[in-house]
Amino acid sequence: MDPLSIAEDEVALEGLDGITIPTLWIRLEDRQPKFPLKIDDCTKELIWKSLIHNTDLKFYQLPQEREDVELYDRFKDIDPETGIEAAQEFFDTRKDVYPIHIILENKDGIQGSCAFFKQRTDITKQVRSKSLTPLVNLQEALERYGRKLVVVASQMLRFRTLIGIESDPDLKLSDDSYCLLERVGRARWQGELQRDLHVSSFKIDARKLHYLRKSLVKHGLITMQSHATRIKTGQQQHSILLLLKRFHVNRRTKYDILMEHVSNILQQLPDQLATFMTLRNQLNVNEGTFKRVLQYMRNAKLVEFRQYPLEELDPSAGPCTNKNGSLPLKHNMMAYVLK
Repeated sequence: MDPLSIAEDEVALEGLDGITIPTLWIRLEDRQPKFPLKIDDCTKELIWKSLIHNTDLKFYQLPQEREDVELYDRFKDIDPETGIEAAQEFFDTRKDVYPIHIILENKDGIQGSCAFFKQRTDITKQVRSKSLTPLVNLQEALERYGRKLVVVASQMLRFRTLIGIESDPDLKLSDDSYCLLERVGRARWQGELQRDLHVSSFKIDARKLHYLRKSLVKHGLITMQSHATRIKTGQQQHSILLLLKRFHVNRRTKYDILMEHVSNILQQLPDQLATFMTLRNQLNVNEGTFKRVLQYMRNAKLVEFRQYPLEELDPSAGPCTNKNGSLPLKHNMMAYVLK
């Protein structure tokens, strides 16, 4: 993408709420891959003129100023040994400048979430002439409107930006599902946790959010990854990370890492075979986590479960009893073999 197309892309990704000029600079500074131009006064004026010339963009004045977006990196504090994110205090205190307000059954086919959809004023004719030349320069626009000025992409441009060039442009989504897609798209590479969406953003039942997500997954518009966060109490919270298809990156989860450890352990043992207890002691995890790891590996046909006579695996072993030490167990031992 050339620099002006990148600026258009950032406007479209911000959704129906539109983007303020200061937030546009923040988004371009954070762009991945890196924005190719130095974002100085000359570049800003060039981008402003490109926005003015773009007929897929309109300009609105909000009834009140909007705060700048606060960016964070949810992957910055992920432990490479476990794949678990350490909860950031910043996330609990940051303000959502895009509260959910779903536009329902709009007669003009407009979809998305916009808190001031009916209250904002179209000022396109005040900043752009009929010949698509600027009526005000960037400095004049900021002095006149400040953070009340937002740039909004057309419905077609926003939709195409979200679904990508490989998807059907005639695809129809419900208003609710579209808003979910818009929210995930605005998150760019960071994605949105499904838990946060139903608890904090949409404030709906988890089952309903699952239903809204279903159509997006069906049409290949978003991807899902398991995600674990260690909260302040030390406990782990598990959720699903939703990403726009274009922003998907394969990241190793806690269970990916543990499965790799199991594979490495088995590869180093004779016949690539180990007992249940041997593997669990090596991994040093609780029983629930360990069983889940082995279940994932069995489902993926990475390991297989076998039972052997105890004397074959450990000739020196004495009588075996169950956990309470009373009832004798059968003389066999559970083992896992790397396939």
